[in-house]
Amino acid sequence: MKKRLLYTRLQELSDRGALRFHMPGHKGKICFDNENWATLDTTEVPGADNLHDPSDILLRVQEKLAEAYGSEEACILVGGSTAGIQSAVMGVCREGDSLLVPLNCHRSVYAGLALGRVKGIYFEPEYDTRLGFGKCITPEQVEKKLTEHPEVKGMILVNPTYYGTVSDVAAIAELLHKRGKVLIVDEAHGAHLKFCAALPPDAVTCGADIVIQSTHKLLGAFTQSSLLHMQGPLVERRRVKKFLAMLQSSSPSYLLMMSVENAVDEACEKGEAVFQAIAERWDYYQKQAGAGDCIVLYTPGEGQLYDKSKWLLMVKDGRGTAAERRLLAEFNIQCEMSGFNYVLAMTGIGTTVDELDRLMAAVADMNRECPEATEPPKVEFVSLWKHEEKYPLWQALYNMETGRMPLEDAVGRAAAGFVIPYPPGIPVLLPGSLVTEETVAELLRRQRNGEAVVGIDSEGMIEVILNSSF
Repeated sequence: MKKRLLYTRLQELSDRGALRFHMPGHKGKICFDNENWATLDTTEVPGADNLHDPSDILLRVQEKLAEAYGSEEACILVGGSTAGIQSAVMGVCREGDSLLVPLNCHRSVYAGLALGRVKGIYFEPEYDTRLGFGKCITPEQVEKKLTEHPEVKGMILVNPTYYGTVSDVAAIAELLHKRGKVLIVDEAHGAHLKFCAALPPDAVTCGADIVIQSTHKLLGAFTQSSLLHMQGPLVERRRVKKFLAMLQSSSPSYLLMMSVENAVDEACEKGEAVFQAIAERWDYYQKQAGAGDCIVLYTPGEGQLYDKSKWLLMVKDGRGTAAERRLLAEFNIQCEMSGFNYVLAMTGIGTTVDELDRLMAAVADMNRECPEATEPPKVEFVSLWKHEEKYPLWQALYNMETGRMPLEDAVGRAAAGFVIPYPPGIPVLLPGSLVTEETVAELLRRQRNGEAVVGIDSEGMIEVILNSSF
């Protein structure tokens, strides 16, 4: 039997020396004073405290982390932001309650709805029609939904998005609080915002009640390390923490917990300088773009704030996935993800100005070889996110008889599982939602484009609810 298969593969990937424009944010440059990490890996022995009932060192660390972000209470997460989001949904809502859910939310939100048997009141975000993604939620949309559904317990909002676009969190929080409703913010991509004035404001500062952050995405923690913040009088904090204890491991990793504290310490020390330099370089390359360039940095709308740690490259010839592959093959630059007409390069606390210049030099080389382009081809994804519900989400997951069939034959049936292009992890089909011709056509297009779609197996089959035909 071969030994250490995964270690060998990870070492091979590391030895390539690719420039990392993907998560995690440390970019392979993390270091501890003690290089023998095994000596620090422990359990709840005397002196080490207990994450699920902290009273000593972990309590002090969490108080310190809350102070760093300006929240009233912080909880370290070892189950990623996924555990925090699910606990927040179940902590705010009881069975049968409802929650406003924009349709650009991460898969973990829908899992939280299913686990808590909570009804999602879905609505579409505003779209960027050039690239086809949900870019923000407006206060006007929220006010309209609150008028239509006064019974909701609150709302969950993703901010910033995977693509760096942001909503007016402060205005949305004010609207909800006037009605006694809770705002949960999935700030998985925004743990760095607090530390740089050149970036959009963070959700804690904007008044959100619960904020979940991935300290590994752009800061220097190990993957899976996150934080949950709570503040204000509207949240039953003990209830949220009860679900955290249920959904996370009873043997939390002390290395992960330690890396959260180290990452925030590092951000407090140098986050302003690092992300200020990244933002300034983003501004510089924005101004350098030529009118005929095929690959250019994404430009948000007039007056719209943007998280400039995300270098979203628009690919005007509609060959985004090919551009990502070429960056790796010819320039040894690994980006986070790509789509039909974009490539996403993610920076982080470990990113340097020299690395940004190397990325954009590669883009310049590619532009010199491309024909002049004007605007990227437009692809409308709006209809895919409507999620026409035929069965409640939790019922479709728990109680229905299911089977597998080819994707092309599933039109008119109800999906039995999640179907999710990954990344970014936003479901196109939910359990219980109708499979339409438009959905099938788009999923097949994504597969032809080389994009990964979770929920479609290697034989092209998806799981559907049997005897469901509409």
